[in-house]
Amino acid sequence: MMTPLLFNLKNKKALVVGGGKVAARRIVTLLENGMQVIAVSPDFSEAIIKTENNQLILINAGYHKDQLADIDLAVAATDNRALNGQIKKDCQAQKIWCNRVDDPDDSDFIFPSVIRRGDLTLSVCTEGASPFLTKQIVAELAEHYDDSYTEKTALLRLLRQAVLAGDGSPNEKTAELKALSRCSNAELRSKLGK
Repeated sequence: MMTPLLFNLKNKKALVVGGGKVAARRIVTLLENGMQVIAVSPDFSEAIIKTENNQLILINAGYHKDQLADIDLAVAATDNRALNGQIKKDCQAQKIWCNRVDDPDDSDFIFPSVIRRGDLTLSVCTEGASPFLTKQIVAELAEHYDDSYTEKTALLRLLRQAVLAGDGSPNEKTAELKALSRCSNAELRSKLGK
């Protein structure tokens, strides 16, 4: 069983071994979350080659455990199960968290499906049991938690800061914050004078 956690990956370094479609998705996810990514593969897909980001370094070579130097986490994304297993063992020996795209049960972490609406992050994962069920649940959540939640979380952040800086007991502040969470975006804008 996996434990859902949110990590700040900004300015951390990842090694992605593999050059195909799955590696491309992992690279994009890691870059979007502020990581420097070193990708290693004898061949890279067009999608990876076209990824324009100064935090991405492509190395046209096979994997070697020396590439794990100064790495914070790794992704074994090759189409070779034995190689992915070796990458995982090498990471384990150096206490580096590793994701094996071909074996969630032998991974230290997995990549859930994510919906972001401003400060709202919804994460869905069936831990490899059914990617199709995951997609179905994500679609349902995305419909319910639409783009209006981007504004709602931004407004609630501002109001929370004001409430916490204001007068009142901790219990009064908690009650006020709870009440604000039930307000519509228009009511929240009104409370901010916008």
